[in-house]
Amino acid sequence: MTIPYVTGTVSVTAGSAVVTGSGTAWATALIAGGFFGLDSSNGNPVPILSVDSNTQLTLAKPWRGTTAAGQGYWIIRDTAYLQQQTVNAQALSTYIQRLDNAALTALAGLDPAADKFAYFTGANSGALADIKAKGRDLLSSTGVLDALLKLGPVWGGSVRSPANSDVGLVDGDLNTITVAGVYTLSGNWANTYAGAASVATTGTLVVLQRSANAVFQYFYRDNNQVFRRNTVNGGTSWTDWTIVELPVVGTASNSAGFPAGAIIERGSNANGEYVRFADGTQICWGTGTTNVSTNLNNHFGSTSGASVTGNALISFPATFSNTNYSVSVFPTFRGFTVLGAYSKNGANAAVRMGVSGSTANDVPYEWSAYGRWF
Repeated sequence: MTIPYVTGTVSVTAGSAVVTGSGTAWATALIAGGFFGLDSSNGNPVPILSVDSNTQLTLAKPWRGTTAAGQGYWIIRDTAYLQQQTVNAQALSTYIQRLDNAALTALAGLDPAADKFAYFTGANSGALADIKAKGRDLLSSTGVLDALLKLGPVWGGSVRSPANSDVGLVDGDLNTITVAGVYTLSGNWANTYAGAASVATTGTLVVLQRSANAVFQYFYRDNNQVFRRNTVNGGTSWTDWTIVELPVVGTASNSAGFPAGAIIERGSNANGEYVRFADGTQICWGTGTTNVSTNLNNHFGSTSGASVTGNALISFPATFSNTNYSVSVFPTFRGFTVLGAYSKNGANAAVRMGVSGSTANDVPYEWSAYGRWF
């Protein structure tokens, strides 16, 4: 006895031969024909003319009942003249032929195991690879945002060089690194903060891309310096590198001519006080006392009279980078004069002073010096 096919529900329209299914699989079930009817008393059983798809069939006669939707139904397959058996045999033959396939043979040779998935290594070969829970979780993402949420802290490992990041980049020239990402730099690179020439460079490069043309580069040196620049034409030309994130007050330092520390450094020691600026400017000042006891007659002119002189060695609280600095001495003693600095180096300056008269004295003075620390 034929078992009725009753999967899903149907909709019928009065006077129409077309039946629409929902949740049905008429073609897949190999229904070749038969009789169609509703579970209700609406209409009479009607022969099936054709099965058009899994969700549509055509009746041999228009539906004689009323229009109805979401109805339970039944189909009795037609087994007369071996029609159904012939269709089944043809389908079975087709399926068997499909099984005689090198790709299926390759998969059949694999041994399934937990946390593994199959993939093809060639036209007729396959293999298994790991797919852990996190990988399956990522594959189930509904979009980029969902994937990022599943990734969590994505900066968990070391970054790669541009050439090894699988984004089509080549190492050696920062002007060509325009793909957004984080990269490690080592070896020789051109167009760095040090200039256009190729020089040894070590650090981390962050590239931000607002559009195909608008790209920002941030370079983090291993000595805590941070530089940035940008292009608005996709890398054809770039702005100059500028240093960022300098503290206002702290220890001033420089590397390759670029500030590497604070903007202002203020300090003092036994020699006096000083201030250094990030642009290289240095100012030192202090006080001192020197003994003037060497008699020197008429050194201010033929009628100036006697005077006594002495030398003062002014040691700076911070060293100047060269001798192109200016040192000034200010007397706090009447009749005092400065004859000039006769010897200078980065750490100190020797100054000769004089006082009118012939009596030896300890002379107090104030001094200041202006120059550069790099």
